[in-house]
Amino acid sequence: MDMIPIYTMKSEPEAAVISSLMTAYNIHFIISGRGFSSMYPGAVSNSLNEQTLMVRADQVELAKTLLEPFLNS
Repeated sequence: MDMIPIYTMKSEPEAAVISSLMTAYNIHFIISGRGFSSMYPGAVSNSLNEQTLMVRADQVELAKTLLEPFLNS
């Protein structure tokens, strides 16, 4: 199944919250760049430590609905 990028995290704590949210609703996801950002923690400042949430194509709408508070902030 194709994975669609839908959101780029602003910080490591935000990535942890979003990861928990996706898990709670049984959404299949990966966070691209998460391993690299753990080697160089801190504020997400450039593409080197950028973390992007990717979800299965058939779960994009549900994931976006759950992410609305993050998208609107």
